[in-house]
Amino acid sequence: MPNDQTTSLQPKDSWLRRIFAGNGLMWALYFVLVLVSLYTVSSALSSEIYKSLSVGRLNPILKHALMLAIGICSAILLSRCSGRFYRYTLPRVATLIMLVLFVAQFVLGQSTNGAERWINLGFITIQPAEFLRVYVVIWGAFVAGKDREEDPRKEFNYWMYWGRIFIFSIMVLLSNLSTFLIIFAFLYLYSWVLKAPKRFMYRVTAIGAIAVVLGGAYLYLAPESMLPGRAVTWHNRLHGAVKEREDRFAITDENRQEQMGRMAIANSKLVGRGPGNSKMRDSLSQAYSDYLYAIIIEEYGILGLLFIPSLYLVWMLIGYREARKQTNVFRSNLIKGFGILYPLQALVNMIVASGIITTGQTLPLISYGGSSILATSIAFGIMIGASRVDKPKREPHAEEAEFTEVAATEEVVEEPLLDTDTQDYV
Repeated sequence: MPNDQTTSLQPKDSWLRRIFAGNGLMWALYFVLVLVSLYTVSSALSSEIYKSLSVGRLNPILKHALMLAIGICSAILLSRCSGRFYRYTLPRVATLIMLVLFVAQFVLGQSTNGAERWINLGFITIQPAEFLRVYVVIWGAFVAGKDREEDPRKEFNYWMYWGRIFIFSIMVLLSNLSTFLIIFAFLYLYSWVLKAPKRFMYRVTAIGAIAVVLGGAYLYLAPESMLPGRAVTWHNRLHGAVKEREDRFAITDENRQEQMGRMAIANSKLVGRGPGNSKMRDSLSQAYSDYLYAIIIEEYGILGLLFIPSLYLVWMLIGYREARKQTNVFRSNLIKGFGILYPLQALVNMIVASGIITTGQTLPLISYGGSSILATSIAFGIMIGASRVDKPKREPHAEEAEFTEVAATEEVVEEPLLDTDTQDYV
C-alpha cells in the first residue's frame, strides 16, 4: 500500500516532455535554425512570390513552411525510436532507401540547372545526394560499431564501406562533381574519426592523391568534346583559374553568380541594409538557397556574418559533448558524424557565398530546399534519439563511478574507472 501511494505521488512527464525527450540543447538549436530559415528565406523569396502567383504555382514561402513542418515531424518521429532500431534496423532501412533512390535516379532523373540529380515525382522533387550524406554517417557508424580491434576482416569491412558509398554516388559523380568530391572528403575525414585501420587510411590517401592529380590533369588537358556534361564546367573553371584575367571583376556568364554574391556582401556596409532590403536577391538565381548567406550578410551586416556561423559552431560543440557522454560506440559515432557533416557543409556554403569557389551547397536547415531540410531533420532526429536512449544508461554508471571514487578515498587505493564508452549497450 505505501508503495502504491509513493508511486501515485511521483510526477508524470507531460506529453510535451515525452515528445521532445532527449538532449534539450539539440532541440533548442533545431528550432532556432527553423525560425532563422523561415525568416531569412521569406525575405529572399519575395520576388519569387509574384512569379509563382502569376503562373498559378504554390506560394514558395508556404511551400517552404510546409517542408519545415514535414521536417519537424520527421525529426520527432526519428527521435522516438528504440536503441535496437538505431543499431540494427536503421542501417538496413537506410540501405533499402538508397537502393530505391539509386534506381529511381536512373529512371526518373531530371535535369535541373544543368545537373541530372533530381527525381521528379510530380508533387515533389527529391535530390538523392542529400540523403546519401545521411547514409554515409549511418553506415559508417554501423561498420565501426560492428568491428573490433582484433577482427581480421576490419580492413575489408572498410573497403566494402567505401565501395558501397562509391556505387551509390555514381549518379552524383556523373552530374555534380563538386558534390561528389565533398561527400568523399567527408567520408575520408569520418573514417579517421571512426578509427579505421591505419593501413587502410594510408592506402586510401595514396589512391585519392593519385586520382585527384590524374583527374585534374585530364580535366585541364582534354578537349571539351571528350568531356561529359558537367565536366566541361570544371574544365572551364580550371582554365579560368590558371590564366590571368585582364579584368578579374568583369561579370561573365561563367562567373555571374559568384560576382553577384560578392556584390551582395559588399553592399552590406558593415551594419547591413536592413531586413527585406536586399538589392541583389533578384539578380541571384539561387539567392534563397546556395547564396542565402550572402543575402543575410547584405541585410544584416556583421551581425548576420557572425550569427550564422555561430549556430553551426554550437551544433558541432553540442554534438561533440553529447558524443563523449555516450556509453555506446555506435550511437557515439552517429552523433560525431552528424556533428561534423553539416557544419562542414555550412562552411562550404559560406565559402561559396564569398565567391572563392562555386558549387551548389545549401546552408543546412536554413536554405530553401525540401530534400535538404528533410535529410537534415532526419539527422537531427537520430542525434536526439541517440541522446534520449543513452541518457538512462549513463545514470547507473555515474553512480558506480561516484561510489568507486569514495571507496578508493577511504581505502587509499587507486583503481581505474571503467571505460563505459566501449561498452555495447542496446
